[in-house]
Amino acid sequence: MDNNSPLGMNQQPGSFPPVQPTRPTTPPPTPPPPEITLRTMQSDIASLKQTGGSGAAPKPFTPPELTKELARPAVPPPPMPKIPQSDFSMPRPPAPAMPSSAAPKIEIEASGGSWKKMLVWGGALLLIIGAGAAVYLYVYPMLFPQLPSAPPAPAITTPSNEAVIPEPEAAAPTTEAPTQPRMHKSALSSVAATSQVMITTLDLAALKSALKSEALKSAAPESLVEIVLSDAGGQLAVSSVLPAMLPSLTAETVKRLFADDFTTALYHDANGVWPVYILTVSPSSSQVEAQPVVASLETSADLANLFVSAPGTQSAAGFKAGKVNELNTRYLTFSKTGASLNVAWFGNNLVVSTSYNGLKKVLGSLAK
Repeated sequence: MDNNSPLGMNQQPGSFPPVQPTRPTTPPPTPPPPEITLRTMQSDIASLKQTGGSGAAPKPFTPPELTKELARPAVPPPPMPKIPQSDFSMPRPPAPAMPSSAAPKIEIEASGGSWKKMLVWGGALLLIIGAGAAVYLYVYPMLFPQLPSAPPAPAITTPSNEAVIPEPEAAAPTTEAPTQPRMHKSALSSVAATSQVMITTLDLAALKSALKSEALKSAAPESLVEIVLSDAGGQLAVSSVLPAMLPSLTAETVKRLFADDFTTALYHDANGVWPVYILTVSPSSSQVEAQPVVASLETSADLANLFVSAPGTQSAAGFKAGKVNELNTRYLTFSKTGASLNVAWFGNNLVVSTSYNGLKKVLGSLAK
């Protein structure tokens, strides 16, 4: 054991001298109460009389209540409790907790005023609503009485054995303009006769049948008879007739190059009856634009459709260049006597004749 230990080598903890109990200390004597001086009107008057008016000196005055308190003997305070030495190491007891019922009591007391205000305002609001309802239900009907509504019209019923016939609706007026009939103006200045031919079905068979029927009619030799091909709408358009005879041509191409109105005639001579077709270049086109299309028809395999009857075998040499009255032409001969296909431009008119003599007759009869 360490010799520097405060207990020493042979000292034991139980050999300490006992702790002397603390003696109660006598409290110091209570100091005398302070001297209280009061000035009253009577004391001031008495002081003035004694001093001759030089000044009023305050005199001590002790109220009777204070005199009784001072007369009571002083009671010494109770002695302080002795605390054993072992109690210093013990933990201090926790402070008593506040009762939990204290806080809600404060809140209830604090919110009591708000509940009173809410009840007052709620009662006032109910009173206003009740007054408004009374005015709407009783006062308003008295000031503005409602007029009685008109009785409903009696329903009209028909007996079950009678049928109700609805009235016919008026037809809505049509705004479409009536279709104007297609008019025809002949390109020939003089003809022997004019014949109207109605075509009900526009195709190659109907066209050739109509031309054959007209060819059987008698006419003077070397004369021209105009044939007006028409349907219910008037003169047939060349854009419908020519593609039916020459399928290699389209209706759009013909309509773009030539006017709808055209002239058809039959030339009569000793060799037979030969059709002639006269077309006019469209105002939106020109001869220069139409010539390549017409030239392409020289290789068509349908050229025989332009004749009334079969013209025979065409020449193996094909089309050749020719002249009629100093006018350049293109022609193709066939094996049948008098049959030849002749093409000539006369101004804006394209003349296609199935006879050489018929071409000369037409060029002399074209309107100037």
